[in-house]
Amino acid sequence: MELNSKKWIIIRSALYLVIFILLHYAYDWFPNPVFAVFSGIDESVYQHMKIAFYAYIILIVIEFLIFRKKIERSQAYFFTRLFSTVIIPWIVFVLFFIGRALYPYEFPEIIEIIYALGITFLVGIVISFIELEFDEVEYSKRFQILLVILLIILIMEFTVFTFRLPWHDIFADPYA
Repeated sequence: MELNSKKWIIIRSALYLVIFILLHYAYDWFPNPVFAVFSGIDESVYQHMKIAFYAYIILIVIEFLIFRKKIERSQAYFFTRLFSTVIIPWIVFVLFFIGRALYPYEFPEIIEIIYALGITFLVGIVISFIELEFDEVEYSKRFQILLVILLIILIMEFTVFTFRLPWHDIFADPYA
């Protein structure tokens, strides 16, 4: 199997969905500060963006371990995955709210679950297609540094806001 094959993109998206689900419930199963950092602590939009971020990091580590000998342009591979890691919370945000734009009312719970699972799988497909394009890019030093800085900022914010939520709608638990 090749890194850019349709089969791998489907498997990768399914794997991303499984990792996302595991991280979604990890804090419920193991309520401690370590799991709080990587898992969702409530149902807020922000916590789902955090789960998406860490689920994707786990996915790319798994992917790297599987394909490390087949990766020809390791620098492009690394920085493309870093770029994806930085933008994946926003792709989750944008794709999830398609349903709210088209149907602004509360979904029945089973529809909400099916919709969320479908969107999470779709995020895996979309990010894979973005990566296929960006794997061909030569990243400048400036952009590489910017990606590393953005990654560090996201990790800092996801960690700080796990334990000290600011008051903004994006952090509000809709079921609280």
